Amino acid sequence: MRALRPWLANVALVVVSLLAGLILIEMFLRLLGWSYPVFARPDPDLGWSFRPGVSGWSVHENTAYVRINRFGFRGEDWSEQPATDTLRVAVLGDSYADSSNLSEEKSLTGQIQAHLSECPSLGTRRVEVLNFGVSGYGTGQHYLQLQHRVAAFHPSMVLLAFYAGNDVPDNIRPLSVLTEKPYFTLLPSGGLRYDGSFRDSDAFRAEVRSDWQRRLVNASYLLQAVKQAYLGKPIMPSPLKSQIFKATGADPTPAPQNPPLFEPPFDDTWRAAWNITEKLLVLMHDWAQAHGMEFRLTIIPDPIEGLPGEAIRRATVAKNHLADLDYPVTRVADFAARNGIATLSLLEPLRAFADREHQFTYGFYAAKPGDGHLNAFGNEVAGRAIATWLCAAAAKGIRPN
Repeated sequence: MRALRPWLANVALVVVSLLAGLILIEMFLRLLGWSYPVFARPDPDLGWSFRPGVSGWSVHENTAYVRINRFGFRGEDWSEQPATDTLRVAVLGDSYADSSNLSEEKSLTGQIQAHLSECPSLGTRRVEVLNFGVSGYGTGQHYLQLQHRVAAFHPSMVLLAFYAGNDVPDNIRPLSVLTEKPYFTLLPSGGLRYDGSFRDSDAFRAEVRSDWQRRLVNASYLLQAVKQAYLGKPIMPSPLKSQIFKATGADPTPAPQNPPLFEPPFDDTWRAAWNITEKLLVLMHDWAQAHGMEFRLTIIPDPIEGLPGEAIRRATVAKNHLADLDYPVTRVADFAARNGIATLSLLEPLRAFADREHQFTYGFYAAKPGDGHLNAFGNEVAGRAIATWLCAAAAKGIRPN
């Protein structure tokens, strides 16, 4: 037994040294703020949502620091009840709304708030623009979110940022990329039926069972660094490589994610996707109005619709064999107008800026011009256009809280 003691002492020394080294690395990463948490969690109501109270670096398209508040949405902690004489706007949308590829002040909601705060029609009223955007959400999830998450914050107005590039197929299971979520299906009567069967799927149950692993990763900066290395992603925040690049007339790289969106639906699945989407827009409008919230819609076009220069857009249409470049935006806007839904299409302001400045408003890298989400230019143009539109509405008497 005595012969084992030096061996055990050496093992103990190695273990203690290893633990001390790991603790030092953990402390070093925390001092540097190199945190790459898992932001999403399984959600039995909406399929997934952001983890409340998590903050760290996001490396989706661009490196940005993202803070999730105690309610599970991007931004600072809000009060549930707005202050008196406050115009509170709740913005719902997918990744174009949450803007996790940009800092909060350059996000879509950050730009709306900055410009709307300058609205002379609001006088001394305070402006609050709350970011309820969650990456990957479709209109069905927004409808549920409006009822069960947004209404509790008593907004004066609900603004749905509808992304014309994939929100329609996201609303029907056969076309959706992310399937473990609630859907609405068509009834023979023409109404919609809620489908929450995803909760019983093996895939969703597996996500719930394994969520302890993601919570463990979030508890340690070192484990987050290991996760980044395993996924082949950066371990340290890196500055944006290039965001200021001009259109040169070269062949653009973007292609539509869903080419069938650029023509009238040609089969029952796409007809159902459009039908469900349009019914959900009416339901959201009617529910918000019935509960004392003004409902408005803004349409974010697909990146290829906002390419700079008519020649580039024509080349893209020909290259991708598209029937009508503006079809998805035009169809949603026309439907909304027929159903009394106040709507702002961002196609014209984004396209006008791109044409005038020869500047891409989508995408973050010169290697992929115009491909991806709205960049800082795009959010500034969109945020200003939305704020101007809402300012004009305020002049006509939007009710503050």
